[in-house]
Formats: sequence, C-alpha cells, structure tokens
Amino acid sequence: MTDDHTNVDAPAAGPSEPSQPHAIDHNISSSSSLKPRQKVQIIGDLPPAPRFSADQLAEAAAAKRNGDQSDDDDDSDDEEEKEGAQKDRRTNGVTTEDSDGDDVNGVEVPDAALLDRYPSDETRIDLTHLRLTSKSLRKLGLSRFRDTLEYLGLRQNEISRISSKDIGALKKLKDLDLYDNHIEKLGKALEQCTELESLDLSFNNFRHLPHISHLGKCHTLYFVQNKISRIRPDDFMPPLQTTLRSLELGGNKLRTMENLGDLVNLEELWLGKNKITKLENLNKFSRLRVLSIQSNRITKLENLEKLANLEELYISHNGLTKLEGLEHNSKLTTLDFAGNKVKVIENVNHLSRLEEFWANDNQIDDINHITDHLGPSHMPQLSTIYLEGNPAYRKEGPAYRRKLILSLPQIQQIDAT
Repeated sequence: MTDDHTNVDAPAAGPSEPSQPHAIDHNISSSSSLKPRQKVQIIGDLPPAPRFSADQLAEAAAAKRNGDQSDDDDDSDDEEEKEGAQKDRRTNGVTTEDSDGDDVNGVEVPDAALLDRYPSDETRIDLTHLRLTSKSLRKLGLSRFRDTLEYLGLRQNEISRISSKDIGALKKLKDLDLYDNHIEKLGKALEQCTELESLDLSFNNFRHLPHISHLGKCHTLYFVQNKISRIRPDDFMPPLQTTLRSLELGGNKLRTMENLGDLVNLEELWLGKNKITKLENLNKFSRLRVLSIQSNRITKLENLEKLANLEELYISHNGLTKLEGLEHNSKLTTLDFAGNKVKVIENVNHLSRLEEFWANDNQIDDINHITDHLGPSHMPQLSTIYLEGNPAYRKEGPAYRRKLILSLPQIQQIDAT
C-alpha cells in the first residue's frame, strides 16, 4: 500500500469519523470512511515568483518578438487540444493573461523557466497547486527530463488535457500524480510511459476508464471521485490485467461489480461510496487482502468464500441485517460493519486473528454474552472494539465500558477512547 494516498474507504472511527490520517481532504461526505494511506499535502501560500537574470530576460524578450512556433506543434492528440484551446486561456500562478508567461519587469517569461533550477538528470519534480493549465504544461519543457524523471506531481492544478509531447515524452516515469485536475480523456498521451508503476487520476472528470492496459508495470491505480458508471469488458486487458495489485474506484457511480474478475493478482480493491447492491464476481480474487465497499447499498454478506487470504473487510454504511458468510475468511484481522442494521453478534468466533472489530451504530441490544463470540479464547489478538451507538450502549449506561473490560480482557481500546 503506498504511503500518503487518498481514499474514500477505510474504517470509520467512532462513530463514522476516520481515526486514521488516502482521511479525505477533499469533498466526500463524512458518511464515507476513509483509508489510512493518504497523499496529503498541506498547501500554504504559493511559492514566490521566480527571479531571472538580465540574460534570461533578454532571451525571453527575443523569443517573444520572434514568436514561439513550437506552441503550434500538434501531435496525435491535437483534436482534443484544439477543442480546449479557449478553455486554457486563463491565468495561472506563473503566467499572464494569455498564458504565455509571467510578467517580470515588463518582459513575459516563458513557463519553462519554472524548471530552470532543475538539472537535466532530475528524478523527482513536484508542481502541486500552481494553477497550471494544459497550455502552460506544454511550455514547461518536460521532455528535457525524458531519460531520468521518475516522479511527476501535478496535483491540484487546472489541467484538462495532457499530450504525448509533454508527460508522454517521459519514458522513465514511474509515478504520475494528476489528482484534482479537469481531465476527461487521456487518448494516447501515456502510450510511451511503459515504466509507470503508479497512476493517480482521482478527482478528475472521467466517465470511463481510459485505455491504459498497455502499462505492463503498473501495480497501483487511483480513480477516486470521478464519474465512472461501469467497468467495460475491455477496460482491463493484458498486460495490465496481471500486474495490477491495488485498484481504487471509490466515489464513482458504479452499480455492479462487473468485469473485474480477470484481475487475478489484485490484492486491494476499494469501491467505497458507489451504488453497488450486491457482493458478486469475486471468485477469482484468491490473492485479495483488502476489500472495501463502504457506503454502498449491500444488504447481505455473501460470495466471500473464495477470498481465503482476505485480511481487511470494510463494509460499513450499507444495509446489512446479519453477520454471516465469513466461514472461509479466517485470516481476517479487521472487520468493519459499522453503520448497518445488525442486531446480534454471531458467526465470528472462528476469526481467531481478528484485531479490530467495528460494530458501532448498528442495532445490537445485548452484550451480556459477548465473551462467547469475541472472548480471549476465540480472539486472543483482539485489541480494538467499537460498539457505541447501539441500543446496548445506551441500555448499559455507565456499566457499558466496565462490562466490556471484564468480558474482553485482551482489548486495549473501546470506541474512541
């Protein structure tokens, strides 16, 4: 699991607040719990305008007089670029009104000057929150780093398109972060980026998954909070089909778990905050360790028998009425079914590896026999339990915590305390 990354799925801390830090710093409803792997970047003021030498200013002025012919150079994606040409004529943190460059001492400086301080063998460039547009992106001259750049961060900008002449020229790129832009399509922009291992296109405007199956080394994909309503049969083809390990599709408009079954090496599947009504098509996911399907419309725990390696199941904020169907999931360490309609704790005492049990905000009205299900003889490693927000919590009153401590001596945390 990558460090510092955004997610709409993960256990809700009690009740329904995230206790961990993928917490979403973006615009997802608090009813959706988030996952502990976030790419959070604290954004302060914009960086100061770059300073330029007299030679650089003179060179920029000459370029302005002679005209920049390269800006009219289109590649195979030019139709999309022409459509949005007018869209990109807006100001960004480093350009003037017509997006040609920043005005320093009356001379417009090309956007490429942003990267002047980077040596040509740079491996990491982060251009977060600079209001860069598609046009200014093309002026950066990223192709200068085609043989060395491995990480490019373009989070929180105003990019609507990318082309094979800017990002697509970076043949050594392994990690591309385009989180929170205005991208709807990729076209062939990443056709040459065959070394990519992680791609983040969260918080954009995709209605379908782009054609990226050629990324034969990609193991992690993020598509949080787009407008994807279905997975098409050809969205995941070889070689990507066998290399993908983590797929994040939370915050979209999916209604079914379809056309994912051939991702046979998938280890993490994040589907929180969609409109899915049934757990299905999971038979080929024998390597799956994490399944998160919070804030959907699921009413029954079923079809999990092939997930023998499942370690974390997040299914909070659905419509479950019963704990069942976990007989073959003995490797579970985390079970989160908070915010459902379950009335009785049952069918879980075989989960001997369980460490976290999230049952807050259900309809559980009796904890007198909780030892029979969660006691130290059944779950010696259980350290965290959430039960607040249930009828039993209110009924027991001041005795609630004391009863749990006596019944479950192995636990270290009760609810948020």
